[in-house]
Amino acid sequence: MTLEGRIRSVLLLQPRDGDYDALVALFKQHDILGLAMREAGCLNAELQVPVNRTGPIVVTAVWTSAAGYAAWRSHPVRERLSTDIERLTERAPESIAGGVYTIAAAVG
Repeated sequence: MTLEGRIRSVLLLQPRDGDYDALVALFKQHDILGLAMREAGCLNAELQVPVNRTGPIVVTAVWTSAAGYAAWRSHPVRERLSTDIERLTERAPESIAGGVYTIAAAVG
């Protein structure tokens, strides 16, 4: 499967008080990445923790289309879990909030 032309979302989450484990546990407990794959056209997703435990957690996902990602953004589970995620994260400056990208070239 080629990734070219697919959509990649990037979300940066700064754990509150450096509690990376609590944020990772929330994602695992509620199978947030799995839900995105089963319910919204997500092809793969990862939650990445900085090796030195400094800076934001990076959540990336590849989507079949921009419409698939939009469906995930409006999915009820996101609203249901947003309070928990906000409780476990610092408010990030807009300059590092993440984004949505078209994959222009890919290998592997």
